[in-house]
Amino acid sequence: MKQLNSLNDYLIKINRSTNKLEIYYKSDNSVLHKYYSIRPDFDSSNYIMYEKVKSMDCIYGGEKSPTPRGIFQVEEKSTEEYISGYYPELDQVKFFGYLVIFEDYFIHSDLYAADVTKETMKKNEPISKGDASTSGCIRVSQADLNWLLENIEIGTPVIM
Repeated sequence: MKQLNSLNDYLIKINRSTNKLEIYYKSDNSVLHKYYSIRPDFDSSNYIMYEKVKSMDCIYGGEKSPTPRGIFQVEEKSTEEYISGYYPELDQVKFFGYLVIFEDYFIHSDLYAADVTKETMKKNEPISKGDASTSGCIRVSQADLNWLLENIEIGTPVIM
């Protein structure tokens, strides 16, 4: 895999058929000729090509509260904890770090009880373990979220 130079050259896509969050990196347009039999003199300068560099398990909104479909972008990101009230049977839950992709729709990690801290998180099981869907957000593991926070910049396109 080639060296990743610019952090703002990613694209994020939900693959709903495999329940994966796929991360693509902008590639040099010569990749067109690697995958497609296009004549050698074809001018690919007006095209943007991406190659998949990472795929992570995810869950997203279910039938009662679906994740929106469309093309969005990362509007904000934070490594801080976030307290949410969108979890059945619990008044408040929290997650540690997030990317905002559309209004109140986030990419975030597993949910923990409101009294869990970053320091005690590893000692506590997430309360969301085993969930099949979310209230509309995209949920990934904490390790995957940490990678996203480190590598994805505000303005990165997200195809949902």
